[in-house]
Amino acid sequence: MDAAATAAGEEEQDQARMAAIGEGLQNRDAMRLYNWLSQRCFSDCVVTFYRRALGKGEEECVRSCVRKYLLFSTSSSARFAHLADPTSSSAAFDD
Repeated sequence: MDAAATAAGEEEQDQARMAAIGEGLQNRDAMRLYNWLSQRCFSDCVVTFYRRALGKGEEECVRSCVRKYLLFSTSSSARFAHLADPTSSSAAFDD
């Protein structure tokens, strides 16, 4: 085996390791976000603990809390993407 083939093989292994590390970090961040959002919406919405199931108002509050966060997250992600790529032709964010 020549040196070029060995270097190419090592580079592919490095890329595979980096991809695995990136995937692990994304999974960890997703779990942290899920836990944070669950705790946040639960503490804001659930006020009674005398029954097993959520009350109708509590359930609506949790859904609203999650919906607000998802809308905010989606719109802020779109805004960051627009700012990162100023050549995009999105009229929604033109200042």
